[in-house]
Amino acid sequence: MSKRAPSIYESFNARTLSNDALCETFIVSEHFRNLASPNHTIVVGPRGSGKTTLMRMLQVETLKIWEDQESEEFRKKISFSGVFIPTDRLWKNQSDKLSGSNIIADHEAKSLVIASFTYHILERLTQTLISRTKSGDGSFKSISLNKSNEAQLTLELAKTWKLKPNISSLLSLSSAITQKKKEISDYISCVLSNTVKIHSHPERVEGDIISTIGASISLINNYISEADGKWCFLFDELELAPEEIIQPLVDSMRGGPENIILKLSLSPYHRELIVTNSPLSSMKNQDISFICLTGSSVQDGLEFSRKLCGNIFSKNGLEKDIEEYFEQPKELSEEAVFSELASKDLDFKAYLHKNKIEIEKIKLYKEEDKRPTIRKVKFIANLRNYYLKANQRASRKQAPSYYAGFNEICKALEYNPRMLIGVMNKISKKASNERKITISAQLTALSEMHNSYQDLLQTIAIDSQGNELRSIYDLVEAIGKELSKDISGEKFIAEPKGVITFRTKISGNYVEAIGFALNSGALIIENDKDESLFNKNKMSTAECRLSYIFSHKFGILTNKGRKVELGRLLGGEQKSANYLRPVDPLLTPPQMDLL
Repeated sequence: MSKRAPSIYESFNARTLSNDALCETFIVSEHFRNLASPNHTIVVGPRGSGKTTLMRMLQVETLKIWEDQESEEFRKKISFSGVFIPTDRLWKNQSDKLSGSNIIADHEAKSLVIASFTYHILERLTQTLISRTKSGDGSFKSISLNKSNEAQLTLELAKTWKLKPNISSLLSLSSAITQKKKEISDYISCVLSNTVKIHSHPERVEGDIISTIGASISLINNYISEADGKWCFLFDELELAPEEIIQPLVDSMRGGPENIILKLSLSPYHRELIVTNSPLSSMKNQDISFICLTGSSVQDGLEFSRKLCGNIFSKNGLEKDIEEYFEQPKELSEEAVFSELASKDLDFKAYLHKNKIEIEKIKLYKEEDKRPTIRKVKFIANLRNYYLKANQRASRKQAPSYYAGFNEICKALEYNPRMLIGVMNKISKKASNERKITISAQLTALSEMHNSYQDLLQTIAIDSQGNELRSIYDLVEAIGKELSKDISGEKFIAEPKGVITFRTKISGNYVEAIGFALNSGALIIENDKDESLFNKNKMSTAECRLSYIFSHKFGILTNKGRKVELGRLLGGEQKSANYLRPVDPLLTPPQMDLL
């Protein structure tokens, strides 16, 4: 019996799924609707936020087999042929070593890197073209290409791509590309091991990537009788590519070939990447659109989460509305919380007096009276009261129920597909049609996800001369502990800090570490969605917050809060002068796949 391919609900990474498995449980979101437009697009988000899934669902091979109540709508709407380009990890590893060596000249190293990546793209383009010609049955993007035209097209492409296929067919051309990729890879390995004559390099395509692709598409369109045919290249995981690959792709979004659409998936921080600050770069809202996968609105995030989590529960035989399976916290009694807190917290009592709030009249206050003030501080008071009681007991076994309930769990997980899948796969086993998932079980699942995330972030090292912060999680913990003081510290603070800025010279010491934290999802950008991509020079304009996955750990609210400058938050110049710089220049480590 053949082994069944894992479903999306059993896999933590869409890269490992078959097309059938991906289509089977794909959830249409507003992000996907925006991505399906015929525009150059940059998708920004940390690992696990769903970039790969969105990109793969736009490739021809996937759209052809996708069966859903909305799939036909998208097939009618999408006019381009999508070519999915995953990042080749072996190629990335070799390019890093080559770029860091002094064995060959920089221009030769760059030429090899670009050629290796170009053949990677051409291989995927050829596979998509083969997929389109296979059926010829009128299905999505299928075409008829007779043997004579296929042979002539193969010869033309082989000449352009410096290839020698054994026979004049697209399948043979694809094999020739695979062999060329191996030839270049073997050559690079020999160069790095000093076992090859430097001047005996393999014949390869020269020039920039977009020019090669543009010429290739023109040839293909001529032979398949699609003079105006658009081809969309879906570049995934570009955070693993060097800047000399990414920057030309971004620049090509302005004034590139008309028959090419580019959609790039990027992490929030790239040290040198320029998107809109250069005279040659693309202009946001004109040449390109941005899709930010973090900081979703509550409405969009919950709509997506209900569908995704509902399908997971349904797979386990739980067919009711997803929220019915979650025990909800008791409705908060403002009068009881305010009364209890005021009895032991003189600072809160003074706050009530200053704002002329009388506890015994809380139920009588109207919207035009004290109600907005009460609503503003009730959750702060609730958390503060809980942690003050916990301190009195000198122990705290679990977070308060404030963080429980389906909506709050999804919010804490940032509506992140990978986190939602991980938690819901476990938590659904605790439910039945007669029994709800207890608040305790919900908080335990949240804590377990936090602990896994913590373990991961502790593997991302920071080069700290001060020896205080050794990993990204140390940075997270330092921020979390400072923010928690506004909730459970000595003073009652009606507007706790939450949004972090980087506008002083002191914060310049943190830029690379903050980049690590953004790319791993530990910090979430809170800028306008068109300002979601940053380099080292733009970081002073960034505004971000801790991911809500840390809120229950540090006892802070799951909302933005007021702004605070990072250097000031962490204690000023003396504490921050000696750090921070990531040990590894790759700002999104492969270990993120483990999340």
